[in-house]
Amino acid sequence: MKNDHHLQLWDQVLLRVLDIRVHRVEAGGFPLPYTLPASCFIFCTNGSGELWLDEDIWLAGSFYLLHSGKGRRLKVNTEKGIELHFIFYKAVLPPSSLREFHMLMQTDSPFDQTWGISPAEPLELFSLAQQMLESWHADKSPIGKLLVKGIFMQFLHHTLQDKQHRRAFRPSVAEQVVRHLSQHYRGPVSIERLAQQLNYSPQYISRKFKEQTSYSPLDYVIKLRMHKAQEMLLATNASLQEISAYVGYSDVVYFNRIFKKSMGVAPGMFRAQSEAGQKNNSDHAIKRLNPSLVMKLLQRYPIYDNENHYQYMEDGEYDMHNHYKKMTTMLSLCVMLLLVACGTSQGGSQAAGSSQVPNEQQTNTVSPASTQPDDGLPQQTQIVDTSFGEVEIPAHPQRVAAISYLGTVLALDVKPIAAEEFLMSSPYLEGMLDGVTDVGNSLEKLLELEPDLIISHITDQETYDKYKKIAPTVVMPYNAFESVEAEMDYFGTVLGKEEESRKWKEQFQNEIASAKQKVQEAVSENETISVMQEFDGLVYLFGSKSGRGGRIMYGQFGMIPPAAVPKELLQESFAEFALELLPEYTGDYLVLTTESTLEQLQADPIWGILPPVKEGRVYLWNESRSWYRDPIAILNQINDLADWLAAAAKANL
Repeated sequence: MKNDHHLQLWDQVLLRVLDIRVHRVEAGGFPLPYTLPASCFIFCTNGSGELWLDEDIWLAGSFYLLHSGKGRRLKVNTEKGIELHFIFYKAVLPPSSLREFHMLMQTDSPFDQTWGISPAEPLELFSLAQQMLESWHADKSPIGKLLVKGIFMQFLHHTLQDKQHRRAFRPSVAEQVVRHLSQHYRGPVSIERLAQQLNYSPQYISRKFKEQTSYSPLDYVIKLRMHKAQEMLLATNASLQEISAYVGYSDVVYFNRIFKKSMGVAPGMFRAQSEAGQKNNSDHAIKRLNPSLVMKLLQRYPIYDNENHYQYMEDGEYDMHNHYKKMTTMLSLCVMLLLVACGTSQGGSQAAGSSQVPNEQQTNTVSPASTQPDDGLPQQTQIVDTSFGEVEIPAHPQRVAAISYLGTVLALDVKPIAAEEFLMSSPYLEGMLDGVTDVGNSLEKLLELEPDLIISHITDQETYDKYKKIAPTVVMPYNAFESVEAEMDYFGTVLGKEEESRKWKEQFQNEIASAKQKVQEAVSENETISVMQEFDGLVYLFGSKSGRGGRIMYGQFGMIPPAAVPKELLQESFAEFALELLPEYTGDYLVLTTESTLEQLQADPIWGILPPVKEGRVYLWNESRSWYRDPIAILNQINDLADWLAAAAKANL
């Protein structure tokens, strides 16, 4: 279903091609790393090499296609030369789209993800890439850009079709080894142990590795160590002994010999020449230098929302004061994240890999933590199951960042220190958010608030890894719980608020019992109800896990959908369906999220023929009220919906 939602997002967004260019890197070249200014496709049309996106590495050969999100730092390393087509684009979701799509854009956007494929029809993609490139540079008028956009849509169709059909590029043996070595090159490296983990023989791994990289695994480790040594020689005053030990050599004499053999100059001389600003480093040494360390940033690619071009900026052409401030802020953030990460690794363990959803019967074990709060008393922790596996969290967190499940946290009588605007805009939470800071997607803001627990529903590993460096993070998807009671049980345990959860459920059951009795007295057990949303000619159906009234009608009032509705459509939060099925999927009663009035719907040739619309058995509300399904929202919605059902049934007797 996740892939389906991603494809729906591609269909929903407004796409704009920003730039198309070809970059050639000669054999042995190390071009200047730069930050990608927009989402892009990188298409290798000739040659081969290593494509580094931040810390991830991809081994690209001819007709290898890589997708990357905005902001990733790209480095290219090639021994044989490589030609890359860059197709930069921007995707914007219209404000009228479902809020589920807006949330997906925030937490699991396909336009920010990195993935690679081996195309099923590489020559077709190559032809389309060439057409785009030629058209882009031949005609910059609006009609020319429209032509490029049309070709890009064909390119996109072929690419996503390949990806959907599971042709997504699985890391090769060599690529898996490269990624492992890039993370562990400073310590002892055992190809035998790695081979055992990958279930291959050491000889096979070494052969495949050399075929794709031109290096043996040992030579590749040496290359990584030498690059790190260059960085430390240029950026620190550390002694050669310290640098040697840091990059993995206990013998400084051996380190000197390896460095000179690899770089063409001894480490001490390398540092001296760099400090003196001399230009007489050997060609071999210059060729092997890490470009991110020894080259200054000569060009930048800022992108403007109201322009379709890139502007080169030489040193001195931008505000150095603002640039310094940004760099200082980022460096401070990195240091703080490092310190927090160190504290986390000492104070608790987090294991990933389990996708099991907690249920009402699960219990959490409590164990003493290795750290102590300011009052000197031992701080207790507990282990909870999350969508990323077991996580150790404070047994009684005091500074909760409710990036998700804001209404649930408030219902448990916990005032969070942080949330995000999307949830804070709920009309059901008015007057309850004093002192809650909107942090949006800003790690800096979140870090400044020093939370001791983060609650989120994000699904991608990268975002989760960033959160957990700040504080222990509990992640649960929004549709993980079968009922609002199960949701309250789970977070009551997470927050150490089991008693508050019990009291809330008791109040909730009383409200439900009263409202359900009112509904059952008015509506017969055979009458059906549909929960839908319409906009821009599209219709969506909602089930018992969703907002829009679905959680109440199906989960709490026990009403049933029309028999024609396939059960699988109601398993997820929402499902789009064709308009011609609207009469079959519409029940005796209809709860509809729309911006239209009843009069407008009755005058519509499609909606106006539906019995509940013609006869007034339709409950109309807009998305700003219907979307929310947290415990506080549901308590507010229950009586309104029960009163409407009772009145609608009475009016049609």
